[in-house]
Amino acid sequence: MNHNILHRQPQDTRHIEPAPHSAPVSLTASSSPTEDRLIAWAMARGGRLLVVDDSPTNRLLTAALMRKVGFTVDTADGGAEAIASVTMAETPYDAVLMDVAMPDVDGIAATLAIRAMTGPRAMVPIIAVTAHGFAEDRDRCVFAGMNDYVPKPVRRPELLAALKRWLEPGMPEGETVRRTSPAP
Repeated sequence: MNHNILHRQPQDTRHIEPAPHSAPVSLTASSSPTEDRLIAWAMARGGRLLVVDDSPTNRLLTAALMRKVGFTVDTADGGAEAIASVTMAETPYDAVLMDVAMPDVDGIAATLAIRAMTGPRAMVPIIAVTAHGFAEDRDRCVFAGMNDYVPKPVRRPELLAALKRWLEPGMPEGETVRRTSPAP
């Protein structure tokens, strides 16, 4: 892993220990034509992302991964900071990559708070990025108002594919937030 990426643009150094429950995010080289197309899409599109994770390691790696493919990235170390960032951002975010299991204000509560906002900020695509991989976990995320779900460890093609689904021009009207019933 190239640690120079992380040292050139540190975003948040308040935390020095990664959370023990968090699965790592990996930085891998492009390995398929599909991934190459997704990278080309991201480089051409760009945009502003908010990466929310209580693990400093995951937060920095995800931010570096997204910067490497052309996104501008801000970070938040928890749900409360994510809510504040979405509320106060001078320019609204194109998407939020939200960890689910965080102390204090978790990703579900943060998503519910963002969805309760008024105006276009309430409709920002929120993609769950979580180590919780059961169907009921996914259902909880989507029911709370998250648009998509990417399991950890994060793989670049899966994350870029989720972003493309929600940032691609031509999204049908009314499809900005999908809600499903929670699992029984």
